[in-house]
Amino acid sequence: MPRDIKVALEIPSLVEVAEEAGNFETLLSLVEEAGLTTTLQFLGPYTAFAPTDEAFANLGVDAGSLSTEELTFILTYHVIADAEIASGDLQAQQTVASAAGEDLYITAGEEGVFVNGNSEVISPDVDAANGIIHVVDNVLLPNAFLNNVQVAQKNYNFTTLVDLIVDADLVETVATTELTVFAPTNDAFEALFAEVDPTSLSAQQIEDILFYHTVMGTILSGDLQTQQTVESTLGEDLYITVNGEVGVNGNSTVVAADIQSTSGVIHAVDNVLLPNELLNTVEVAQKNYNFTTLVSLISDAGLADAVASNEITVFAPTNDAFDALFETVDASSLTGDQIEDILLYHTILGAQVPSTALAPEQTVESGSGESLYITADNGGVVVNGSSNVITADITSGSDGTIHVIDSVLLPNAFQDITAIAQKNYDLSTLVGLLVDFELVETLQGDGPFTVFAPTNAAFEAIESVVAGLTEEQIVDVLTYHVLAANVESGDLQPTQTVEMLNEQEITITVSGGIVTIEDANGDTPEVIVADLIGTNGVIHIIDAVLVPAL
Repeated sequence: MPRDIKVALEIPSLVEVAEEAGNFETLLSLVEEAGLTTTLQFLGPYTAFAPTDEAFANLGVDAGSLSTEELTFILTYHVIADAEIASGDLQAQQTVASAAGEDLYITAGEEGVFVNGNSEVISPDVDAANGIIHVVDNVLLPNAFLNNVQVAQKNYNFTTLVDLIVDADLVETVATTELTVFAPTNDAFEALFAEVDPTSLSAQQIEDILFYHTVMGTILSGDLQTQQTVESTLGEDLYITVNGEVGVNGNSTVVAADIQSTSGVIHAVDNVLLPNELLNTVEVAQKNYNFTTLVSLISDAGLADAVASNEITVFAPTNDAFDALFETVDASSLTGDQIEDILLYHTILGAQVPSTALAPEQTVESGSGESLYITADNGGVVVNGSSNVITADITSGSDGTIHVIDSVLLPNAFQDITAIAQKNYDLSTLVGLLVDFELVETLQGDGPFTVFAPTNAAFEAIESVVAGLTEEQIVDVLTYHVLAANVESGDLQPTQTVEMLNEQEITITVSGGIVTIEDANGDTPEVIVADLIGTNGVIHIIDAVLVPAL
């Protein structure tokens, strides 16, 4: 009924209706104390949810302890301005803004009409000249008077979350600890449980999921950076991005931000955030905004299923690492097979290798079949001599381990022979001598070159001899290991004599699958690793130093 008709019929105002009812004395006294009597008597139209005297008695809060501002905030939270909403007009679920500016959550069904989950409309549709009254059996409190759990309990979108918190016996923890809660909606949980049977989750797993949605302290959306990693109370990282909207872990969007309470703040999210224990290795990588390039390449190469479903260790380059590579290598020039080879070179298949299991030096076969050279000491873990592990031991629930690295690992086919040598900790003495005697640039040339590369142990064996050599003689020794041709093991004849860069000869012999090299002194070092083939030649690792005629 329009308000002017109600006035003409001398229907009493909201205040007068409450006065006549006789069970709203507390409400009326508080309205008067807050200076709202005139407003509620002569202005409107309003929809008012009116708590009874019993409702105020059950509140357990001394109204006299509230400031006028607090009292006004609570009272206006019971009012919807500029609208008369009859019970028959209500939807099954609806959110409406109160006159206080904060939302009310209303549900209507066979069990009745409820506001904020716990306040029942016990007498609906009481007509007044300037609005309509619905009598409720509990006082409605704004978020500023409630903890995180109570704020969530108000909202019909969070019933699944609240039920899980209750079942996990975490109500007191969440209610009394200052937390930022990323709260999945019912729809988010429904989508998860369509894929994961909730009865298959243990109590511990559910507790882990819940704690993974919380962060100690209060983080408002305005405090967020474009990209940031925060530690959840589970101890596992959440990856947050801000780009017009707030995203969490790459697949979850904040759909309602900054719902503050007495114990922190809630951000509603549209997907459930899962800890690593419930994800495969690809899904763990997809969370992290630092791995978007890596994940895209894995997907494009058709390797997602292989990485996700196998026991695996992944050395995962960051986006910055790929950016640095693509400044020197045109990504569009790489074939699909080359990209696959690079990606597989970052994996160890069939094994989870935690950082604690690493030896000071070890060589392991990568998924591409080519060796990775790993060193581990107090300074950290380094792969191939130049790529540092900056975050170790990110494990997945599908037997995967990720170690984050700061540069891309390249197979030999993409590197010259100096870069191939630099990878291998067993060749560090040789590399150091090449640098000291300015031979690196020579071996980075077009070539082709074949290098017979002595190990560190080989140089140690003649350390006293080297110490007595002149610089010119040392250069002579080093160039005695380089042939100006590309000679792979399959190209070798049973016996052949070749001239090296220092213009002295060696004799190569192949017998019973073993390759030996006779130097000017009659010594016969053996090839222990053959055919490290690069862009400008090949390296064969030998177990002793070739000594020319000096």
